[in-house]
Amino acid sequence: MADEFNEIHTLAQNKLIILFFLSKINIPIPIQQLDEFVLSTKYMNFFEYQQYLKELEAQKLIHKYDDEIRTYIEISQTGRDVLNILLDLLPKATVEEVEEYIKKNYRRIKLNTEIYSDYKILSPTEYIVICSLREGNSVLFEIKVNVPHVEIAKRICKNWSKNAETVYRLLFENLARNHEEPEKDQ
Repeated sequence: MADEFNEIHTLAQNKLIILFFLSKINIPIPIQQLDEFVLSTKYMNFFEYQQYLKELEAQKLIHKYDDEIRTYIEISQTGRDVLNILLDLLPKATVEEVEEYIKKNYRRIKLNTEIYSDYKILSPTEYIVICSLREGNSVLFEIKVNVPHVEIAKRICKNWSKNAETVYRLLFENLARNHEEPEKDQ
């Protein structure tokens, strides 16, 4: 009986850890960011974690959605309500560890959420590079570039990570500018 209680308590705590992390991040994040947090903190193993995600989604405590490139995850309002009621079940030390992790990694997590690039192999001589800039749930900008070599694809991804905001700003300014020819006097 005591083992069963401890197992249920651990299950509840681990789900609360996931909800607490998502509530503190407070932006939709790529699921890989949550994977990284869970696996680096070792609160649960990968298989338990996958099961918890399925259960949290089935209970509508989290939302998962896909865009063309990756899967995003965020806490739902119901998840926030449940977390507020049950937050006291998390040990203070765990809360502090999660908050410390977020404090150390928030900028990187947010940047990885907003600026994304990757490439797909279409054939040995054709690659499609996808670069995007997001803000919350919105895609501000996305571009797909077809290139002939993997090295070019990798270089574009690397450069996008460094220059996305500048490229977006310059492109937006140029596209939004009035480029009409001045009317000639007749």
